[in-house]
Amino acid sequence: MIPGIHASVMGGLDKALDTLNELGLPCGQIFTSNQQQWKGRALKEREVERYSSRSVTIISHTSYLINLASTDRRVVKLSVPALEAELERMHILGINWCVLHPGAHLGAGEDEGIKKISSMAGKILLSSPADTGILFENTAGQGTTVGYSFRQLAQLLELTDMADRTGICFDTCHAFAAGYDLSSFRAVRKTMDKFNDVVGIDRIKAFHINDSKGECGSHRDRHAVTGEGLIGLEPLRFLASMPEFKEIPGISETPGTDRDRSLDIEKVVNH
Repeated sequence: MIPGIHASVMGGLDKALDTLNELGLPCGQIFTSNQQQWKGRALKEREVERYSSRSVTIISHTSYLINLASTDRRVVKLSVPALEAELERMHILGINWCVLHPGAHLGAGEDEGIKKISSMAGKILLSSPADTGILFENTAGQGTTVGYSFRQLAQLLELTDMADRTGICFDTCHAFAAGYDLSSFRAVRKTMDKFNDVVGIDRIKAFHINDSKGECGSHRDRHAVTGEGLIGLEPLRFLASMPEFKEIPGISETPGTDRDRSLDIEKVVNH
């Protein structure tokens, strides 16, 4: 696994590149725009120049506000252009993948939510730059969110029907909270074998390597410092060392500063 962190872009998107270079990390994840606002930011010339000549792999994370499964027409009306704008910024910056929280059906039902997300994601990808794609992130299953089961992730990919432009970002904390045990070597192997059977291990294009404050099956999305949660350091090390994931980015989103996250991912990947 290739070590990386979710890096701060305070002061400009290029600041994340400086941070990753200073920390000696070969990959990272960023927000290309404010994750809590609908209106996207305009890219600065220096940011575009820096990203065009960068030496590290970058993944983007979409706005938390986007919900393609929403029953609120206003939210959907805002979500579609927000995701379109994200893909356009990615194209300009030379970023190939964005991580998307699938969404919450808000009472319409899980199957209906999955159909809506897949349909809209497919249409958005068809009208967006061909060098960009979406990674559906597995969720903890809190509230009415979808994407917490491997079956649902498989459905999202199948119904979107764009294999070359979709994949999965596997969050370890979310999987554990959703009921997939990762707290031992045997549990990791069993869970990943199940993922392979249901979804396909090759559909994982990135990991979020996060420990969990909540118990397995708690549906609590609470990230813990690596080794201080209920998954534990050794199982995450085992996951990171699996040959199937040798070239896959492993992004730390644990609490603290960029340097704290760097220490977290380094003790998992480069121990």
